Amino acid sequence: MKKCKVLVSAMLTLALTACGGAGEQGPEGKQGPEGKQGPQGFKGDAGSDGEGCYVVKKDADHGIVICPADGSSYVIYSPENLPKANGLPNGNGGYLYCNAGYFGANCAACTCEHGTCNDGLNGNGECSCSKGYTGKDCSVLALGYMADTNGVAYKTTIIGEQIWMAENMASDTATDGSAVTCLTNTEADPDFVEHYGCLYNWEDAQKVCPDGWHLPSDTEFNTLITSVKEDGDNSFASENLRATSWSGGADKYAFGALPAGYYNNNIYKSFASFAYFWSSTLDGEKAGNLYVVTTLVGVGHDTISNGYSVRCLKD
Repeated sequence: MKKCKVLVSAMLTLALTACGGAGEQGPEGKQGPEGKQGPQGFKGDAGSDGEGCYVVKKDADHGIVICPADGSSYVIYSPENLPKANGLPNGNGGYLYCNAGYFGANCAACTCEHGTCNDGLNGNGECSCSKGYTGKDCSVLALGYMADTNGVAYKTTIIGEQIWMAENMASDTATDGSAVTCLTNTEADPDFVEHYGCLYNWEDAQKVCPDGWHLPSDTEFNTLITSVKEDGDNSFASENLRATSWSGGADKYAFGALPAGYYNNNIYKSFASFAYFWSSTLDGEKAGNLYVVTTLVGVGHDTISNGYSVRCLKD
């Protein structure tokens, strides 16, 4: 029995010897490739504006545009009207202002063609029309008015079959846009143009009537006189052409002649007593005119360098 145990033990030893001992650890593996970078995140919201006002842009038509600190509106300044107080354009506080012709919190443009706009930061943009104009934007010439080249309106009146200006021309601009000389007797009346219009030499008088109107001829003035006579009496014609404010004139035909006087050799003459209106008729070196005094009206001829009033007649 002892021999058997020894044999078994010997065989186990041989078997173990044939299998060998445990092997050494292998080399460490290489690191894998780096992952791709993820997409960029969204940008954050813009920061809020600082206190005070700042220049947003310069606008040649509207001036300098300013935005108040709270961003509620854009406010327009002209460079000459840019407030010097309150630290503008980039100080603290703020001083809101709209240019003339702009209104409301956003300084919207007024649309008044012939009139005055309710402008300013607190304005509502409504138009107050100039004399002779009507409509929301004061763009419509009212019935019974005509307008000169500058758009200034004048009353008109119908006498017989003629349509006359019922006020003296007061423009310093010819129909073609060139300048003419408006002679004014401001020593007699500081507001001469407003009350009496302009006095013109004959050459300028031919240039100021707008399209559709003309300087009347001697014949057309004589037609006017015939239309306002009563019983063939010129004294009635004078009274009927004179404004009621001139020596009790009746102004029955709403012609409204006023005693603007005239200009001659650098002197203003006959203010408050005579009215002279140029005619287009040339007679030698003299031109025709309608003259009106308190008891007489007629057509005469005088030197073209004199300064007389102008009434245009519709074509």
